[in-house]
This record gives sequence, C-alpha cells and structure tokens, in this order.
Amino acid sequence: MIEIVRKHQERIRLLLNLLFVLYAALLPFSYAFTVFTGPLLILIFWILEGDLKTKRQKILSQKALVFLLLFFLFTLLSLLWSSDWQSAFRILIFYFAMTIVSTALYTSLLPKFVKPVLYAFLLSMFVSEVLLYGVFLEWWHFKKASIINPSPIMHHTLYSIFVAVTVLLLLGQMFDKTVPKTIKILELFFLASTIVNLFLNGGRTGQIGFLIAIFVFTITYFGFRKKYLLRTFAAAVILFIGAYFSSPIFHQRVHQGILDIQGIVHGNFHSSWGLRMVMSKAGLQMLAEHPLVGFGVGDVMDEFHRFARRRCDLKPFHFLTYNTHVHEEWLQIALQTGLIGLSLFILFIYYLFRTPIDDPLTKALFYAVLTIFLFSFFTDVPLRKYTAGLFGFIIGYFLAQTNDKREKNYS
Repeated sequence: MIEIVRKHQERIRLLLNLLFVLYAALLPFSYAFTVFTGPLLILIFWILEGDLKTKRQKILSQKALVFLLLFFLFTLLSLLWSSDWQSAFRILIFYFAMTIVSTALYTSLLPKFVKPVLYAFLLSMFVSEVLLYGVFLEWWHFKKASIINPSPIMHHTLYSIFVAVTVLLLLGQMFDKTVPKTIKILELFFLASTIVNLFLNGGRTGQIGFLIAIFVFTITYFGFRKKYLLRTFAAAVILFIGAYFSSPIFHQRVHQGILDIQGIVHGNFHSSWGLRMVMSKAGLQMLAEHPLVGFGVGDVMDEFHRFARRRCDLKPFHFLTYNTHVHEEWLQIALQTGLIGLSLFILFIYYLFRTPIDDPLTKALFYAVLTIFLFSFFTDVPLRKYTAGLFGFIIGYFLAQTNDKREKNYS
C-alpha cells in the first residue's frame, strides 16, 4: 500500500513539474493561463502531491514566503472594508497567482527540472522576439503593434520588464560554467538580439531598470573592484549611446523624458512623469485619511476619483478622475491595505534579499532581477498585470535553488 501511494506521489510530482515547464513557456503569451488557469492547476497538483507537513515546514523556514502569505491574507481580509468586490477580485487574482506560483516552485521544483523550466521561458521569449522583429521589419502585422510600438503580445512597459529579466538570465548563462559551449554560443547571439530588443521598444521601465540591475549584478558577483565597475559603466554608456543613435523609439523616449522633467521644473505637470508626481501627492494625502488599513483592495480608485473631483487644485488634471491605478505599486498597496499591508510587503521584499544563497552567480542574478522589479514598482503597478505571474515565477525559481535539503526531501 505504501509503495502504491509513493508511486502515485511520484507521478503527481512529475506532472506538477511538467506544469511548471508549461507555465514558464506560456508566461509571455497567455494572460488567462498566467494569472488564473495555471496557478489554479498548480495549486490542485501541489495539494495532490502530498507531503503537506514537509511543505508547511519548508514554507515556515522561508520568511520571505511567510510574509508574502501574510500580505496576501491581509489583502484578502481587506474585503471586509471594501464595497466593490468585483474590482477587488480582479486585483486579488494577480496576488493569488504570484503567491501560489512562487510557493509551489519553492517547495516542489525538482533539481532536474531547474534547467528545463529556465529554457522553456527563454524559448518563449525567443519566439516573442521573433514576432517583435517581424513587426519592426514589417514582415507581419498585429492589431496593437506597429513600428513605433512593436511589442505584439502586451503593453510595451510590461514587455520591457520581461525582456530585461531575459537579458539577465541569459547573462547568467554566459557565466555558468556548466552550460555547454555550443549552447553558450547560441545564447550569446540571443543575448545580443535581446539587448537590441530591449531598446527597440518604448518601455523605459525595463530599460532603466536593466541599467541599474547590471550594476547590482556586478557589485554582488565581483564586489566593489574598480576594474569590473569601470567595465560595467563603460558597457552601460555604450549601450545608452548606441541605443540613442540607432533606435528612433529610444531616442524619442529619452527626449520625451527630458521634456517632462523640464515641464515639471517650470510647473507643468501635464506629462507622463508630471501626472505620476501629481498622483503620488494626491495618494499620500488620501493615505493620511486611512493610514493603517487603507481603503480596501477594491475601493481605492473610486475613492481616488472622488478625492480628485473635490480637490480644487486637482481639477485641471482630468486624468485623475478616470485613471485605473496610481502608477506606483508601493502607493497602490498602501492605499489598498494601509501601512500594515505595505509593511508586510516590504518585509517580504526585505527577506528575499536576506535569503542565504551559497552560489555567487545565483545570488547576483537574483538580486539583479529583483532590482528590475523594485524599480518597476516606482513607475507602474506590475503586480496588477501580466508581470505578477513573472514576479512569482522568478521568486519561486530562485528560492527553489536555495534549499540544500530539497534533494533529500524529494528523492
């Protein structure tokens, strides 16, 4: 009987890991699978896999995941002071995906599936890149894609985050001594085309986040040695100058950013960055009204619109009466769940950086990828979009490689 149960668990475990591979492969393409169907299937197979007591112990030993679960549960609790449950569940589904995917990968990703999961994601990004270049070169057309905005599968801001993460993962492959030379040569060409891809689309979030992240990677992997810092700085300058003079989209976005800053200096906030500043100021004023628990996960934007309409100083900014979010993840979380929810989320991020990682390359990559997301939290709300699944996937993928007892527990 015990042997039958053991074989059943092994089959379920194999299916669950194959599901991880499928999830990685569909991350850039399927919105429904990324945020709902995939996480739901993963949860079902994760429960059927068994060993729940062992999994519970592993989760409790990883403080980052403990605070992520507490953050999700407190956000769920905020339904009690939310009146718009429909809007609330549209947000909660992304937090659900992030929580389930990261937790399941951490507890159940088998060592032999670490590379297949990575390659499945990289292959899917390669396909997306072929589609993007095809749009840019006018080989084919998509409804929402054009030469000016060639990303065919999602908004350029979100896609830039996906591409920036892909560049770092490919960079990691270059430093990984276990990767065969033939694979490295192929990935080197992919890395070069992906860097070009990053600066072809108009997503400044991924571009700036990547430039910051490569310094984080260098400092974490090589330390503060001048030789490597100067090389990284030189590479960043060459990338910036090359993109500025060769990519019309990047050139235009740089000039637009300069104009936005000049406008803000002269008191004109009717621009992309100017409106973000106005929203942040208004959001902080709102937070002062409900500092501890916020307005509830579903009611933030209705309250924000009402606040904007009754404030005379905000009336010139009509955008604030119909925007769908506040363009900053930290502020969005604070307005939804107050300082309590924000503190839980910050502790989750803090313990991700405190996670013991023995392998220097894994540690450097993890910190660099986290940096991209941390920067994106200041410019958008990626945890309410496609990128919530990517964030959960990245966290689970890297945390799964930190547990020294994993092979023993699942052998």
